[in-house]
Amino acid sequence: MTPRMPTRIDDRQRDHRPVRTRLEDATTRLEQAESQLQEMTARLDQVESRLQLLDRTVHAVARQSGLSVGGPCNRCERSCLLIADGVMQCPTCGYQRSM
Repeated sequence: MTPRMPTRIDDRQRDHRPVRTRLEDATTRLEQAESQLQEMTARLDQVESRLQLLDRTVHAVARQSGLSVGGPCNRCERSCLLIADGVMQCPTCGYQRSM
């Protein structure tokens, strides 16, 4: 069975709302998206500031303890390696390697 072809303009299932109404709807959605983007940007800035603060604190505590903080553990990738007395050690999985 072949699909029925529209015979009148009304059969084409066009949106009968005025163009202005659709434009206003799109503008409202755009304004909401911009507002959400601004909120997310502010939250990201706060998280980045907090992360820098914690990173500096961890490095300072390690320095006070006679340790150095290395890169991420190659084995578990859940923690940074701590370096002391020529040995790198992961505090999470216990991986050790001499330097």
